[in-house]
Amino acid sequence: MNLSKVALLTLMASGLVVTAQENDNIEEWMKSIGSSMGALRKMEKKTGPEVVASAEKIGAAYENMIGFWRQRNAADAIKLAEDGKAAAVELASAAKSDDDAKATAAFTRVGGTCKPCHDAHREKSADGKYHIK
Repeated sequence: MNLSKVALLTLMASGLVVTAQENDNIEEWMKSIGSSMGALRKMEKKTGPEVVASAEKIGAAYENMIGFWRQRNAADAIKLAEDGKAAAVELASAAKSDDDAKATAAFTRVGGTCKPCHDAHREKSADGKYHIK
C-alpha cells in the first residue's frame, strides 16, 4: 500500500474517532440534562440552591449542544438548544429569587425542547440503542 493510501485511511479513521467522541459527548450532555430534569421534576417547589445548581448544569449542557449542532448545520437543533439554554438561565434566575411560578414555567420550557430535537435528530437502531442521525 502506498503512502498516500495509508495517509487517506489514517485521516478517515481519525474522522470516525472524532465523530464517535462527539456522539459520546452529546449523549453525555443529554443524559446530564435528563438526570437534572428528573431530579427537578420530583421537587414540589422549583426554587432554592439545588434548583439553581441543576439549572446551571442544564444550561452548560445546552451550550455544548449548540456548538455540536452548529458543526452539523442543523438550524432546528441549534434553535432548540438555544431555547433550552435560555429557559435554563431563566430557571436559575427565578430559583435564586424564590419565584416558584416563573421557575416552574421555565422548567416546562426547558423540557419542551427535548422531544422535538429527539424526533428530528435521533433514531433507534436494531440493537435498541439510540444514535444521532
